Amino acid sequence: MKTNLLVSLINALMSLLSPELLKKFADMVLDFAEDFVLGTKSSIDDMIVLPVCKAIRSAFGIEDNDEPTSTNTN
Repeated sequence: MKTNLLVSLINALMSLLSPELLKKFADMVLDFAEDFVLGTKSSIDDMIVLPVCKAIRSAFGIEDNDEPTSTNTN
């Protein structure tokens, strides 16, 4: 029952979102992930997360045309 309700909700949301809006949302999520990783002291996450973000951008044609704005100081 819960699964059917969740699937119906996701289908309804997907029908309301245009491809361009989904692309903007994906760009926002990727920007957040990239900025967060760049703001950490660890270089390991830079070597793992940033290439994955780059591959996702490349695969879906999502340009990264903004500057990192990380405020994370971890």
